[in-house]
Amino acid sequence: MASKSRSKQINFPLSKRLKLNGIPAWVHSFALGGTGLVLLIALVIFWWLKDVPVWSDWKPAAEFLYPEYGERIYPDSVFRTRMNTWSNIFYVCFGCYAMTLAVYDWKKKLPLNRGYLTFAPLQTFLLGISGLYLGLGSGFFHASLTHYGQQCDVGAMYATLIVLVSFALGSWLPKMRVPKTQGLFPTWPVLSVLVVLGSIYFTYYKWEYSFTEISGYLSGILFLFAGVSAITPGKYLQFRWFLAGLLCLVLGSKIRDLDISDQFTGPDSLLQGHAIWHVLTCGMYVCLFLYFRSEEREAKG
Repeated sequence: MASKSRSKQINFPLSKRLKLNGIPAWVHSFALGGTGLVLLIALVIFWWLKDVPVWSDWKPAAEFLYPEYGERIYPDSVFRTRMNTWSNIFYVCFGCYAMTLAVYDWKKKLPLNRGYLTFAPLQTFLLGISGLYLGLGSGFFHASLTHYGQQCDVGAMYATLIVLVSFALGSWLPKMRVPKTQGLFPTWPVLSVLVVLGSIYFTYYKWEYSFTEISGYLSGILFLFAGVSAITPGKYLQFRWFLAGLLCLVLGSKIRDLDISDQFTGPDSLLQGHAIWHVLTCGMYVCLFLYFRSEEREAKG
């Protein structure tokens, strides 16, 4: 019976493994509509305040005083850096799609054997919120180059990484037995609360911690439990999505380093290294999301 179940799951077409087959039009309409609305608001703000020094009285970030990235800074504009700001629309689009897919998953109510994420759509919704937070927070930072903008930017990176860690932990342990009880209870409510509290905490106390150090710990937990899920008997994930995510990260990091050392493009180029970093890290989030979404389990019984 187990081998028959395994054969059925492994032979699922790609779209069914990812639970993206037959996506209704309203999913795309809401996701693209939300992205378009954010883009329209940004265009109006840029057109209206392009040459207005709205950030002059705000506490500047170190990036404004001692520029690290290669793009030209316009001190007296609402968008002090241009492409590094506009490129955050990719995070916004990812966030809108994740939130809309979460609603779609909630309506379908798939069982756990079709994968942890579709079984616990609130987790996908939280990833969507963190993606939207990242797009708006990073956009705010690169537009303003202010102290508070940097706090939102880094806080959003923490939030997105924390959600992905919760995916790995939930996939590893989707249900657990509460002491002195006979039943199994889902872990996603506890993980969701921890995601929200952790994201708020690290946003508020951003300046108390080294992002490099904390993100290193979180990434280690993510990679460890994502790997454990990949080798767990009776569970199947498309590991190529995980490798594709790592490739996006490595390539994006290389381009970002070239940009910091002024070896990528000129200050007025449309292809800014840090903007491409935004696109590639968004690609990493998409790939890791698809990796966990590809999960299938052998049905028990």
